[in-house]
Amino acid sequence: MGGFFTLFSYDLEDVIFSRIVATEADRPEPGHVPGITRYDGHSALPPWLAEHLRPDAPPREYEVSAGDHGHFHVAVRPSSDGGRRYFAFDVTRLTSTTAHLKRTAGLLLTSALLALLAAALLARLVARRLGRPLERMVEWSRSEGTPPPGDDGGVAEVRTLLDALLARDARIQEQLERERRFNRDASHELRTPLAVAQGAVEILELDPPRDAETFERLRRAVSQMGLLTEGILWLARERRTEESCELNRVSRELLALYGHLRRSGTIALTIESEGEVHAPLPASVARVMMGNLLKDALAYTGEGRIVIAIEPGAWTLTDTGVGFGRAEPGSESHGIGLSLVERLTQRFGWTLSIEALEPRGTRVTLRWHPPSGSR
Repeated sequence: MGGFFTLFSYDLEDVIFSRIVATEADRPEPGHVPGITRYDGHSALPPWLAEHLRPDAPPREYEVSAGDHGHFHVAVRPSSDGGRRYFAFDVTRLTSTTAHLKRTAGLLLTSALLALLAAALLARLVARRLGRPLERMVEWSRSEGTPPPGDDGGVAEVRTLLDALLARDARIQEQLERERRFNRDASHELRTPLAVAQGAVEILELDPPRDAETFERLRRAVSQMGLLTEGILWLARERRTEESCELNRVSRELLALYGHLRRSGTIALTIESEGEVHAPLPASVARVMMGNLLKDALAYTGEGRIVIAIEPGAWTLTDTGVGFGRAEPGSESHGIGLSLVERLTQRFGWTLSIEALEPRGTRVTLRWHPPSGSR
């Protein structure tokens, strides 16, 4: 604003001087304004003034800076003999803005720099006051089991944000605990009747009933129920385990357990592996995760093949079924199988990816980070 008003006053000063000399030149009888000198003809002009004005200069007002001779505003008017009349107004002593413009600009620049420095210092102080408690809140939100920060920097907004995060964290912890408690209670409640059923199956295996097909269906259903209960129980556990399993063996057991679910006898079940592959996962959990994926593949594959590929860091199942997400309306599966697989992969730090193939088929991959140098 200071620079704007300085330039405005400088321009206004020139306009005023030009109006004064123009008014004087247009008077019928000039000579009323002190400091204005009349020159008839270009030859009458002082040399230091004549060099700035052409003899044929159009009639109007000119601003002339004559160096050591001063600063002038000159009005050029036509004379009766076809020449020019010149009215020179010496404004050297009247001009103040031009003389002090550099000093004013320096003061304005210095003031602007000081204002920027003050603003930077103020911003730094505010950032430090807000930044430190916010950094502590970020560290607290990223870590587990650490107490919440007690220093809010005296900023009401930071305290409000911290209270909101604490309330949200409390709700999440309450929901997680409620879910763990339900999973734990449900799995334990299921274990008792399941143990009775498994004991009954073992007793019947000693003297199999005449209806062998029904008995086999019962035995498999009890086995699947045991795997499902085991998976739910693992979700309720707070600590991870260092157990591992060999995936070729688990995959063969699953093919033997669920092979009867093939919709057609022409569906080929194949395991592709170059050797033993150990995965950081309990065998019971691997049976739940991979067994549910295999059952889904068998349910949606009418012909072709189902291939299980095992390699260090990945277990992949590929089928030639209808393709993930392409099942006809009303025929989709609504069980807890896939949901349980997703939650178990998150629980053990694995990743699950499902890809629909063209023109048919699905590829499901379970990945983990194998230790270096292991298979």
